[in-house]
Amino acid sequence: MIEERRLHDVKEAERLIQKCGLSVNYNVDYTVGLFYDDELIATGSLCGDMLQMVAVAPDHQGEDLASVVVTHLIKHAMETGKNNLCLFTKPEKVNMFVPLGFNIVAIAKPYAALLEWGRPGIQEYVRDIKAKAKDFDGGSSAIVMNCNPFTLGHLYLIETAASKSSRVFILAVQEDISAFPFDVRYKLICDGTSHLPNVTVIPGGRYVVSSLTFPSYFTKDTELANAHSAIDVEIFLKHVVPALGITRRYIGTEPFSPVTEIYNKTMKERLIPAGVEVVEIPRIEKSGMAISASRVRSLLSQGNIEDVKELVPESTYNYLISESAAPVLDKLKRVKDSIGFLPNSKHLV
Repeated sequence: MIEERRLHDVKEAERLIQKCGLSVNYNVDYTVGLFYDDELIATGSLCGDMLQMVAVAPDHQGEDLASVVVTHLIKHAMETGKNNLCLFTKPEKVNMFVPLGFNIVAIAKPYAALLEWGRPGIQEYVRDIKAKAKDFDGGSSAIVMNCNPFTLGHLYLIETAASKSSRVFILAVQEDISAFPFDVRYKLICDGTSHLPNVTVIPGGRYVVSSLTFPSYFTKDTELANAHSAIDVEIFLKHVVPALGITRRYIGTEPFSPVTEIYNKTMKERLIPAGVEVVEIPRIEKSGMAISASRVRSLLSQGNIEDVKELVPESTYNYLISESAAPVLDKLKRVKDSIGFLPNSKHLV
């Protein structure tokens, strides 16, 4: 008889997970095991709202044990207040999860597929961004930006797009692990573009360059960048493009980050054949160097606010010299002091 048990350490399932060709994540929240005569024959874990490491012993595959594991994990997630779950799987395994109530968010062949269960999900996200777009009927441009913080380089890219487009949507990366919190970054973008009547700023949510869709952007794992960027671009193409009537996406040249360079390449490979033009704009320079958010952060970490003034819009500068910016500036200085330098974090534009 098969018995379900909670595993108190994912290491108990490590051998089976690796035997099934999966990587082990030791930082999960919950792991379940299925046992037959005290032998572990199937397992799966929850990490936040993500199902991970669903594995079935090779000599027990075909017995529908993956469904038992997934159903158990869904039940546990609901008991802990989670109503929306996601998982990555290989494109050829999508049909294994659809009967369990999972919806396909995007498939990026040959790499992976992203599926989700429950609500709110991608449908609610699309409805929300369409409402923010109001009555616009298409032919718009899009830019995805982190803006950590908002610089003259960002403004130049936006103004270039605005001068050539009837409507520009700025999708602000919402993942809140940058030096500048999302609410600050969002306000700086809005304030810095307030003179452009055809520009609308929208929070990117969890479906645009987040740790869900594009974890290598945050983990700096370039080996997975092709797969993650493909998923992110496919979500953009399948859901964001029709919701906002996008026909063109603007990007900045990327001289600093290998991951973002891969992301830009992936956009061209997947968007252009689908009818979305990709326009790459060279970065503007100041004093012989490209204006970048990482350059601004480095100067701020050194307390060099005067040199920052020529790299950012007036609205950003006014924030940086305000009392509200003190916690962020202190954090930047602490990071520099603790490791001897300020990390050159990746950024999209």
